[in-house]
Amino acid sequence: MTSLTQGFTTSDAATAIILLSRGAAYANGATELTVLADRLHATLTEQGRPPLLVQPAFVDRSQPALPEALDLCAKAQTIIIVPVMVPDEPSLRRWLHKLIMRWWAHQMQSMEGAHCPRVVFAEPLLHTPYLADVLARTVEDALTQPDVPAVVGDDRWENDPAGWSVVPEHQHHVLWCVGPRCAAKGSVQLWPQLVKTIRDTPGLKNSVIPLQTSCQFPCNHGPLMIVYPAGAWYGPVAESDIERVLTQHVLQGRVDEDLCVHGPQA
Repeated sequence: MTSLTQGFTTSDAATAIILLSRGAAYANGATELTVLADRLHATLTEQGRPPLLVQPAFVDRSQPALPEALDLCAKAQTIIIVPVMVPDEPSLRRWLHKLIMRWWAHQMQSMEGAHCPRVVFAEPLLHTPYLADVLARTVEDALTQPDVPAVVGDDRWENDPAGWSVVPEHQHHVLWCVGPRCAAKGSVQLWPQLVKTIRDTPGLKNSVIPLQTSCQFPCNHGPLMIVYPAGAWYGPVAESDIERVLTQHVLQGRVDEDLCVHGPQA
């Protein structure tokens, strides 16, 4: 995903806005946030705002993660982070503040104080004062829409696809953490490499199912990967580790002792 500069570079942007959301398992979640960022940029431009940047970002499951988005906005004078996820989790928000402070301190050090933008974290979405007005307008608009039976039409809604009842053949689950802290350490960017490795490696394709998970808790070891049924926890897993660790574990029955932080060591 790229930033929505709408003809401006980050050096032109006096203000950068990061729309921050939770990620989703479905691809359209990232698309919808991008569309929202585009609409917000158009609205602010129509209001005569100075050159600005509107950048989507995700806490987990999708990319770019917040540190990447901050990097893309680093040349702006002010960065406003607008959370558009519900519900608000105070502990997560507090951790995001600490993540921002780590980024800000690194920026100060790398730029030797020459430029470090002001970073503001907006109120959680459900706390915003005008949300009730927006929802009231949405209710009014909904009354003009067709009923659900008319939308569904002739679709066979009472029968799920038969394939959803078939358990796939496999011997191993690979649980890949895309929770907030692992996502900030690059786990979301590594997910395609994990899937490609399983798909392209003989012996792994038909015996291993990769699954994304939310936080697995020992975040200091992230990016974190657990392989079952053995129950071996690996981390931090880099791109160069994925093929070697999975091949050794699944095909050779050997645990990478350097990366195994919990579970069987042999």
